[in-house]
Amino acid sequence: MAIDKVEVPGALLHVEWAGDGPALLLIPGGGGDAGMYAEVVPLLARTFTVITYDRRGNSRSPFTDPAASVAPDRQADDAAAVLDHHGARQAYVFGSSGGAIIALELVARHSHRLLGAVAHEPPLVGLLPPDAPERRELDHIARLARDGHLMRAYAAFGAMTLPDPPRLFLSPAGQAVIAAATHVMLAAGDLARKVSGREPDPMTRQLRNAELAFRRELPAVCLDHRPDLAALAAATAPWCLATGRDSAGKPYYAPAHVLSRRLGIPCAEFPGGHLPYLHHPREFTGTLTTILEGFAA
Repeated sequence: MAIDKVEVPGALLHVEWAGDGPALLLIPGGGGDAGMYAEVVPLLARTFTVITYDRRGNSRSPFTDPAASVAPDRQADDAAAVLDHHGARQAYVFGSSGGAIIALELVARHSHRLLGAVAHEPPLVGLLPPDAPERRELDHIARLARDGHLMRAYAAFGAMTLPDPPRLFLSPAGQAVIAAATHVMLAAGDLARKVSGREPDPMTRQLRNAELAFRRELPAVCLDHRPDLAALAAATAPWCLATGRDSAGKPYYAPAHVLSRRLGIPCAEFPGGHLPYLHHPREFTGTLTTILEGFAA
């Protein structure tokens, strides 16, 4: 695994790559970073040059301008800059959750750069009716974060995305307990790292992304963003939407199918739920490889 830095307006991106073959850019979702794809990179690198990165402001990609935009169009330009840095004139792209929304912006804005794109479970709840329960669920998480309850927002997000969340995750009281325990864990981890000098582990990195994910990105990327349907319909690169077989009823399931029907774009099925690359890495790799090979046929 090679590591580099890519400078973009307002941020310095941490980028990793491995393998050989056609370029495949993996875009992480909200709160995540390149480590989200750690299980599947070695598998995909047998066929592709796999490029992953921490999106602007997340983990090892600090803002150089704290007021820099996190809007999907800006982040799509970041992704194009990562490809430029690697000399990848064209690439396959897979984005999940908030990363799927950025993948859709790449389709709309940089279609000529794509060999094909897969947008897995983009939580574009703005495509749903105003009173849709999916939007209320994400509004609740954003409101918790806005009111200063970041770790409760994180626990509520975990309850939404985990395939079989413990009962503690499912009630406000339980989420408050989890939030308190997480604060203690983070404080203890900070002290231990000051003593040892070790870098934060992936879970700690991602917990530290909660403020950006829930206070800034959730509103800007998911709740308020409207994709350019005309540009998506006119895109010349092959692309598809995707959902997990276990995701029905979740806020990130219905928008993909609504968009699929509106644009006549296929919606593929992946194993598991919202995080198949974590929970089903081999099956995920096989499914994604089959889709990308279909684009090339």
